[in-house]
Amino acid sequence: MIKDLISNATILIATFTMMGQLFKNKPLHSSSRALTKIYWGICYGILGNILMQYSFQINTTTIADLRHLAIVIAAAFGGYIPAIIASGIIALGRLFFFGYNETALLAAIGALLTGIACSMFSKLDYHPAVKAFYMNLIGLFFISIVFVTSIEDRTTLTYVLITHYLVSFIGGFLAYHLSAYIANSNAAERELHLSLIKLKESKQKLNRANEKLNRLSYMDGLTGIGNRRHFDETLTKEWSMGAPRNTPITLIMFDIDYFKKFNDTYGHLEGDHCLQRIAEAINKLVIDKPNITFCRYGGEEFAMILSSTEQKKGMQLAELVQEEVESLKIAHISSEISKIVTLSIGMATLTPSPVNTPNQLIHLADTALYTSKNNGRNTISIS
Repeated sequence: MIKDLISNATILIATFTMMGQLFKNKPLHSSSRALTKIYWGICYGILGNILMQYSFQINTTTIADLRHLAIVIAAAFGGYIPAIIASGIIALGRLFFFGYNETALLAAIGALLTGIACSMFSKLDYHPAVKAFYMNLIGLFFISIVFVTSIEDRTTLTYVLITHYLVSFIGGFLAYHLSAYIANSNAAERELHLSLIKLKESKQKLNRANEKLNRLSYMDGLTGIGNRRHFDETLTKEWSMGAPRNTPITLIMFDIDYFKKFNDTYGHLEGDHCLQRIAEAINKLVIDKPNITFCRYGGEEFAMILSSTEQKKGMQLAELVQEEVESLKIAHISSEISKIVTLSIGMATLTPSPVNTPNQLIHLADTALYTSKNNGRNTISIS
């Protein structure tokens, strides 16, 4: 008998371990969803029927096993829903697998009463381990009634009761604490998994923020185009790439004619708006051209880097830029050459080589720009 009850306890503990691992993402506790409780109740009911298959025969009508512990654990962790379901399945299993007789009916009723009593007891405000202990006693009480009514030999009855109580207490203690350990381990694993997900999300947000910050560090805050830093790094990069390919780079630099007078006449807010409109219009011309980088060089001055572009193509773009700005018809009554905003443009072309540098290209384009200003503005000069 002891061997059979220990086998029951082993099956019980092993099954709890397996269920805990298989269903660790659907933990059973008092606040679980009703569907989860139903699911676990069915599992515990099946477990109770498995335990009955490994029961031992006391007499022709009476068997002993630890099926009540499946109800106890269900109630201790999930409350009345899984306990009632488990007890109902166990009661039906007792009648189905072992035939209908008075003892079987009494055992089935005992399982149902165990489920009901444990369900009521689970609502009390006690520590779960204490509740599990008393629920075990409740289950043993109903089992004892079955044993008392079916075992006539008092010596056998005493031996069965003592042995059953002893193994049930040990098995119940191990089953509860193992279930609690598995539940806590699974909860810790879920928390760790959630923490890792949150950490990953935080890293992704940080990376996106860093990327945005990096983009902003290369962007002019007023016009939204590239800033001086972006210009410097792009020209250096294009220069290093152009040298081995022996391809020319054209640099166009331009600024707004009499922009200081524009600010004095219309105010700095309108001056900012003027810069924004010009930057937006020109950016639309070149945004789909991968070999052109458009930047705000400083103040009212802009620059365009044209990689792998000869002087003729650069001149065509410079004329297009000049026409585009004039088409905006931004009023400029303080200008000495026009009633609208105009540009002075300077352009230079160099092929990168060991004997020249990006600064030489900038110097040439800047010199051409000043030539345009000295020649009356609203012109294009080539250096």
